[in-house]
Amino acid sequence: KQWYQRRVPITAGSDILDNRPHSSETIENVIIVDNIPVTDSSKLVKLTNVLLKIFSKCGKVETHHIPLDENSKTKGFMFIVYRNGQEATNAISSCNGYKLDKNHCFAVNRLSDFEHCMSIPDKWEDPKPEPYKPQANLKSWMTDAECFDQFAIVHGKNRNTAVHSCGPSQSFTVQQREGWTESHVKFSPKGSYLATCHKQGIALWGGPEFSKVGRFNHPNVTYFQFSPCERYFVTYSKTSLSPEDPQNLIIWETRSCLNKRAFSLPVLNYWPYFKWSHDGQYFATITGDNLSIYSTPSMKLLDNKKISVQNIRDFSWCPCENWIAYWQSENKNIPARVTIMDVPSCEPLSAKNLFNVSNIEIFWQNSGNYLAVKVDRTIKNKKEKSTDCDSALIPLL
Repeated sequence: KQWYQRRVPITAGSDILDNRPHSSETIENVIIVDNIPVTDSSKLVKLTNVLLKIFSKCGKVETHHIPLDENSKTKGFMFIVYRNGQEATNAISSCNGYKLDKNHCFAVNRLSDFEHCMSIPDKWEDPKPEPYKPQANLKSWMTDAECFDQFAIVHGKNRNTAVHSCGPSQSFTVQQREGWTESHVKFSPKGSYLATCHKQGIALWGGPEFSKVGRFNHPNVTYFQFSPCERYFVTYSKTSLSPEDPQNLIIWETRSCLNKRAFSLPVLNYWPYFKWSHDGQYFATITGDNLSIYSTPSMKLLDNKKISVQNIRDFSWCPCENWIAYWQSENKNIPARVTIMDVPSCEPLSAKNLFNVSNIEIFWQNSGNYLAVKVDRTIKNKKEKSTDCDSALIPLL
């Protein structure tokens, strides 16, 4: 604690000691990063810049310290102080287990955890059992004997929200609340959660009584999305979390509501920005002439690099296999091309060239046995230019 200092603003007529930070207020903001490279002082500046670039993504770093031994070499660990405990929590969840290279894998812990370990009494005491608190059954709607479907409606000036159960010949209201959402609602793909949108973020509801089961603190969310497996949740806001943190697209873990990865998007040209594989193991987006595929739970680029695909225009995941179908537009004498690629090997499974193409739409069969493409062709003649539509089935193997 001797190295940690904090500047305290002095106001007129106040005692500086009144504003001094207390250890209980700051220790939760401090993390310890083990397994950083051991190097001499000549490379300390470069090492510090690399580490701060990684940990600054989780929040505003107020100060940091890398201890040196008597030979002016780093000791293999560092201290980082964030503005608040939440940013420290984000760093622990995002960077613990982070592989800097093949020889260095970070172990990130809160400083208070070490303090707790040092204060463990020598005499063992049996823990007191806590009463069991049953969790809401997120699949309760599947126990309906009539197998009715559920849907939600938002109506009226007060944003009244009602969940209805509907069958072939009748329907009834399951739950109705006034002001349940401030904009819109959405069920998760498997029906486990109902998401409602609020000024301060997104709330998740589930169970037979639709009790609150989670909350994502992301102000002014305009778009949100579940992964197909429901393990992850994506939110986008036009405003960033803070002036120091420009990241405005966040991927959360649904069950724990932890921030797993955040991105900075000055302009959002389409939604959803990420497309997910059927099992939630991968998510991908197009960035220029590159296909960026990320893997979970690490949230890192596949093989730590983008896949170069010249003139890529769109892609679609197979509904039951980790395959991606994408198409490339024509470029001079090179025809348009549709390719099916395996993930994570990134090896092509099948491809087809198409000519005189202006646009292509990709459609997978539900079981993934076939891929259909709708092709808009431009027909040129001496007098006019017209467009017709064609379709083609691409064999997978």
